[in-house]
Amino acid sequence: MPRLREGADMEASPEWSDLAECTEAVALRRMMTDQPAEVGALLGISAAPLADGVHTVVVRDPMWGYWNKALGFCETLTDETVAEAVGRARTEGVAVFALQVQPRALPDDWDALVAGHGLTEGTMFVKCFGPAGPRAVETDLRIERLGPEHAEEFTDVMATGFGFEAGPEAHALFDGPHFFDGDWASYGAYDGDRLVGVARMLAVEETGSVALFGAATLPAARGRGAQAALLDVRIREARDRGLRFASAETWLESPGNPNPSQHNMRRAGLTEVHTRPNWVWRAED
Repeated sequence: MPRLREGADMEASPEWSDLAECTEAVALRRMMTDQPAEVGALLGISAAPLADGVHTVVVRDPMWGYWNKALGFCETLTDETVAEAVGRARTEGVAVFALQVQPRALPDDWDALVAGHGLTEGTMFVKCFGPAGPRAVETDLRIERLGPEHAEEFTDVMATGFGFEAGPEAHALFDGPHFFDGDWASYGAYDGDRLVGVARMLAVEETGSVALFGAATLPAARGRGAQAALLDVRIREARDRGLRFASAETWLESPGNPNPSQHNMRRAGLTEVHTRPNWVWRAED
């Protein structure tokens, strides 16, 4: 597991790209392996090493297969590794999964490799990483750290924000009390007594970083600074825990499709270290 070397340049580099990948791989694995056994059985959750990365499976994923993915690769990917991932997806019976690979881990014959395994290029994401620091943010919402008693509300906001059903599977995946304690922390933005925005973090000691994810805001509360404030409060907690760096991901904006999250991350001091698309595999049936 890479860590930043003493004296390393404080700017975007292949080392930062690797740290971002490894931080996300740890967070994704922990999201699966920290689940109670009954949740794992209910949803068909597993996480397996794949080369130097991780491959996670949620057979009954309430988010349309979003959590079926393989990532965290710092070494050049091989045909055998891709074949292993596709084979596991078939064996587990998932309908779809995504392979995410940073540019410098792509082999020279990548185009032929993905064609041979039936992968198609999907949404482009941007990895953000760096020594993010606290900053002044403006919002009229109240920001609070959440406890397990807020779990159902947290998932309801996530579901509305991302557009998936807040059914039993979603609550099983996101409600666990472990997400509110220990290495995990969850935060909320309140309009009066109503929870209108949420976000989650994991302290990743292996890379000296905080993994920032699980951020959503109710449509009626957007544009009021909820996510900027939730980003800042998580960075402050990470600094209090002694973590130097922050890692996050969002979809890459385009001229006709702006992404406020990408701008929030830049303003927080994160650097866009690389982009990577979803390479999507779908079951034939």
